[in-house]
Amino acid sequence: MLIQLVFLGILLWASFFWLQCRYLDVLELLFAWTGNQLAETRRRRAREERCRLGQKWAVGNKGDGMDKLLSPPIKNRLNIRVEQCCDFITAGLGLVLEDEVTQRFVAPPSPAGEWNLLTRNLRQRNRYLNWRLRTAWLLGWVTRYGLLLPVRTIACWLCLFMISGVSMLLGHIPDWCFKKKLVELVLRQCFRITAACLPMIRRFHNTEYRPTKGICVCNHTSPLDVLVLMCDANYSLTGQVHTGILGVLQRALSRVSHHMWFDRKELADREALGLVLRLHCSMKDRPPVLLFPEGTCINNTAVMQFKKGSFAVTDVVYPVAIRYDRRFGEAYWDSTRYSMLRYMLMVVSSWCICCDVWYMPALSRCNDESPVEFSNRVKAAIAAQANIDDLPWDGNLKRWSPVRDWQ
Repeated sequence: MLIQLVFLGILLWASFFWLQCRYLDVLELLFAWTGNQLAETRRRRAREERCRLGQKWAVGNKGDGMDKLLSPPIKNRLNIRVEQCCDFITAGLGLVLEDEVTQRFVAPPSPAGEWNLLTRNLRQRNRYLNWRLRTAWLLGWVTRYGLLLPVRTIACWLCLFMISGVSMLLGHIPDWCFKKKLVELVLRQCFRITAACLPMIRRFHNTEYRPTKGICVCNHTSPLDVLVLMCDANYSLTGQVHTGILGVLQRALSRVSHHMWFDRKELADREALGLVLRLHCSMKDRPPVLLFPEGTCINNTAVMQFKKGSFAVTDVVYPVAIRYDRRFGEAYWDSTRYSMLRYMLMVVSSWCICCDVWYMPALSRCNDESPVEFSNRVKAAIAAQANIDDLPWDGNLKRWSPVRDWQ
């Protein structure tokens, strides 16, 4: 009986991964079809525009008995010229107003020839939609909001209660020799179940470099980064103290694991964190500490300035790079615009969240290297592995406007 249950569990687990792969294949075929439809609509509109611009207005002239070709009325000509120039004006103003920093704090637009049938970028594609694309979007909207959203929302709430309940039960177990392994195993399975309910499709690379001690640093896009990494290994977490849903989860995890929550606005908290990190790294039986040195969420198109404090407490760090595939859903959390509840609603109403995780070899600080130089070298390595930009600017510019010399 036990062997049959184990075999059934393995079969269900393998079937789940097979269904995930087929789900991605179907979505990729659907997105390729929408791209072809958009391209076809653009070509048809371009042909119609050329025909309209090349059309001549024939007006009969009774005086000389000849047909005289006249230009279109001035109003029509003005409308045509303005329509032609609108796209160029918009692009030009965008280049003038945008810079390489502020565009990292908003969700990046999808490429011109692609559309993933999500409502959030419908306005960008509305002028090129034919009846086939509108029908596909409507069917997708009904599927996501009528079927996937309710099921995923209920599943995620159940997972939150499951993690809180499991953490409470594990917290009451005496400190026996097997408690640490039991906590790691149970929590890892809880996080995997939670990720499957979103759903979140994860691909891990170079797992031989998976950290087992010390400090692990990673680029930061959203709270989902923690969920992704905790599905594959156990970490001690550090981060800003939150309220609401995240606060409930933080308090639940602190019952069974060594986590460090602080208020970044309090100088005493930041100084105490450095001491706790040094103490944690000196203990051999503690799991690796997961740090996000950027200090805020960036939209996964760049890695921004790493805070030097993470690199002053140790001479060896274990870098990890995460890159999300925005074709299937946007993982970036713009905390200045959306609450955590609104963000999770956007996540569960997406097709899925797909990401790649690269574990990297440990990097050591050179003898003559300062913490700032060490952090910049690690940041550049993560950006190169994830194939995103490496920027020197502080990510906290998202919250506070920079002080200019003339202000």
